[in-house]
Amino acid sequence: MDIFLFVLGYYIHFLASCLLMYKIYQTRSIWGLSVDTQIAFGLSSVARCIWVLDTRLVETVFAYIELVISTVVALVLCYLCNQYYHTTTKHAQGYFRIWVIAPVALALAFVFHPGDQWLSMQVLVAFTMYLECLGVIPQLDLMRRMAEIEPLTSHYVGLLVIARAARMVFWGVLFYMGEHFLQLFIADLLHTILTADYMYLWFKKLRSGGALVYSI
Repeated sequence: MDIFLFVLGYYIHFLASCLLMYKIYQTRSIWGLSVDTQIAFGLSSVARCIWVLDTRLVETVFAYIELVISTVVALVLCYLCNQYYHTTTKHAQGYFRIWVIAPVALALAFVFHPGDQWLSMQVLVAFTMYLECLGVIPQLDLMRRMAEIEPLTSHYVGLLVIARAARMVFWGVLFYMGEHFLQLFIADLLHTILTADYMYLWFKKLRSGGALVYSI
């Protein structure tokens, strides 16, 4: 059950990525999308390919299937962002670039990771979690500066947050079972805090309809 919750979060993320691919295919544009966010998710998927064999995820074939399809889709999205980079918005160049958030995620991983060893596979696990957390910041920053959000983009980000919520339940189940991964839970908790205001507006939009206006 606990492993199912962890994998479920990534399947929801995969669904969000497919929605994003559909949007790009239909519009031939990455208008309103952060390239840095997609690069961050691509890097985190590649990192997962390295450490997955050292975890309990090897207990289920669904984890392998998810990892393969998620990695392929993440890399395809990076390719599409490069292919249609000329269609991005003038707001796309913010302060939160991949060469900023990736080193910050690595630094956090070295300080906050399960276990006592400074160099272990757990550091890479923590790096993945923190990069996924910080990776959403460029997209949120871009949407704030654009104010009104395109519907499919708004649903994409909403699904990302739901995926992390599923993983927070996973950490809670592990805690109840006596397995404490507080360092990794913090990454998902931080992700939830960063996206809390957006999720309020997204659920409000789903209930009442209309455009999603997300501004500072």
